[in-house]
Amino acid sequence: MRLIIENEHIEFDNDMNGLEKLMQTIEEKAFSCTDKYFSHLIIDGVEVYDNFEEYLEDNIKNIRDVCMAFLTITEYIREILSSTGEYLTRAIPAVEELAKDFYNEVNTEVWQKVNSLLEGIQWLSETFSIIDSLPNLSTLLADYEKWNLYSQALRELQEVTASLEEPLQFADYVTVSDIMLYEIKPAMEKLNSNIPSVK
Repeated sequence: MRLIIENEHIEFDNDMNGLEKLMQTIEEKAFSCTDKYFSHLIIDGVEVYDNFEEYLEDNIKNIRDVCMAFLTITEYIREILSSTGEYLTRAIPAVEELAKDFYNEVNTEVWQKVNSLLEGIQWLSETFSIIDSLPNLSTLLADYEKWNLYSQALRELQEVTASLEEPLQFADYVTVSDIMLYEIKPAMEKLNSNIPSVK
């Protein structure tokens, strides 16, 4: 199999030893680039955004080309913010439905939805930290004040999410539902309305 990094091509064996060397090289190349961010792999034309090693291992015998895709800082921020908007657009009505579920019957499916919600909020926090740590962020965003409002809305969302712990622990589902409907949903709406754009 061949690793393609812009104009560089590196050959690896299609076995577990080759896979280990490939993953090591991908990691080195991903962290050595200073002006671009590693985004994903394109493996024989299929875009893979996570669980690279698992995907490669499952298809090890047939893989021909593994291409590393990089983005500029601006493209990277734009992609994250776009994904954030898409997530929030889906999550806001889902939170409303989840709150209704807590008023009715709490079953395995409801707990899976809670887990998905918490994972989504964790992802929002992680992507915020990534963007917020970028140097010269104020020069990359069209409206830095909007970023500050986004930051404030995210803190509010994190705080109200943390307040779910006790009512969940004690099966106080009416309180859980109220927190979701009257605190988490509005915090997500505020977050969604303050997603900044990139210059």
